[in-house]
Amino acid sequence: MSRETLLQNIADLVQTDLVPLVEDIDRKGLYPEDFLRKAGGLGGFACVGSEAEGGSGLGLGEQIAVLREIGKACGATAFSAWCQAACAWYLHQTPNQAVKRYLPDVLSGKVLAGTGMSNTVKHLAGIEEHLLQAVETEGGYTVNGMLPWVSNLGEDHIWANTAQTGGGYVMFITGAAREGVSLIACPEFCALEGTRTFAIKFDNVFVPHEDVLAAPEQFADFIKTIKAGFILLQIGIGAGIIDGCLHEIALADVGSETNYFLDHGRDELQKRHQALLAKTMKLADEAYLNQANMLETLQTRADASQLCLDASQSAALHAGAKGYLMSSPVQRRLREAMFVAIVTPALKHLRKEISDLEFMGGDEFSI
Repeated sequence: MSRETLLQNIADLVQTDLVPLVEDIDRKGLYPEDFLRKAGGLGGFACVGSEAEGGSGLGLGEQIAVLREIGKACGATAFSAWCQAACAWYLHQTPNQAVKRYLPDVLSGKVLAGTGMSNTVKHLAGIEEHLLQAVETEGGYTVNGMLPWVSNLGEDHIWANTAQTGGGYVMFITGAAREGVSLIACPEFCALEGTRTFAIKFDNVFVPHEDVLAAPEQFADFIKTIKAGFILLQIGIGAGIIDGCLHEIALADVGSETNYFLDHGRDELQKRHQALLAKTMKLADEAYLNQANMLETLQTRADASQLCLDASQSAALHAGAKGYLMSSPVQRRLREAMFVAIVTPALKHLRKEISDLEFMGGDEFSI
């Protein structure tokens, strides 16, 4: 399948199957499971997998473009799709063949998947303590602890986690059906309620060796191969939200005599957006070849957060009083954009890592 055919198919599916649900996703917490599975059936999560793995081999950049198409209509669903794509990315990159058995079904959307890596990413940046602990046992590891926020989950979903061991870290695949795993409802969010987000409790959960993505001796190298993709894929969410904001600004500008006086007009935002997309595609191509520049990746992700915030606020101001209605798309975009700036790695987290890397002369010293 060509890139153009894939994106057109996803765009068509968004219009027929997602757009009618957007209000219920945002206001009622509807989880668009059918849409996600149909998107998978069209190849919407297959880009990061090779043809031998059951994917399309189109690459990381094309996967970002798919997330952008979904985000044009709904940032929450783009985030759920990011969770799926991120898990596929981990499975594609793992050096362990046994755990790759999950990959074809994740790439096709037959199995839906999450990524419980927020705590690990923050821990490795020196921001918080690691919340899952593992002890090596016969045939695998026993894991205990609790994670507060993990998304795109369900009773038959799988996801990736990392647990701290005496000798480092182990990253693995698990699921809600595993004995000792409990999904616990989270407090209500102001947005992103339709993403099936739970706290996860691990009570003596056994993880066999064949479910390990990276053993302790593999972990440092593995994190370096997945981190750039993890971050860049999130730009797809933000890019779609920015597209949606630009659309609303264009509508509000028709017949307006005062919008001209606002900061961050459509032309300025569009120019910044195009520059962001070009930089993202370049970095995605490099990351797919395991040649990522981490400092540039972090800076570009931070730029995406800031542009999301600027575009959504501008859209609300351009819309005026209409943008203050709960039913207004720009009101939803404000909350979605805020999420892009606070989801791990949050804007403050990104700026910390950028500062750390610049202090070290651009050499990544933390993973």
